[in-house]
Amino acid sequence: MCFNETNGRISKLMSMIKALPINLSNLQKTVLQQIVRGTTNPYRLVRRAKLILAAASGESNSSISRRLELDRVQVRQWRSRWFEEREKLSAAEEQQVTEKALMVLIIGLWTKKVC
Repeated sequence: MCFNETNGRISKLMSMIKALPINLSNLQKTVLQQIVRGTTNPYRLVRRAKLILAAASGESNSSISRRLELDRVQVRQWRSRWFEEREKLSAAEEQQVTEKALMVLIIGLWTKKVC
């Protein structure tokens, strides 16, 4: 079952929770920037890449949600998913994957069903 924000109390509580830190390797940052610049990439992927880049630069979830016109719950969700998958991404980089292979892995992580 997916989380669904239903009232103001949950919203207030969630706004007090510290955002998960996002640290990107140079390769991850490069790949995310390529996704953002890609003219044929689906909009949802571009927005997710922008979100992760903003989170890595220290931008707050509230600021990201306003700028990208997303609900804060969505921002937290994608930030959490990136944080949870960081070990897979690091492991792939340790195997010296190419930029293209890392991009395929990132897109795969973003498109798999969680709910």
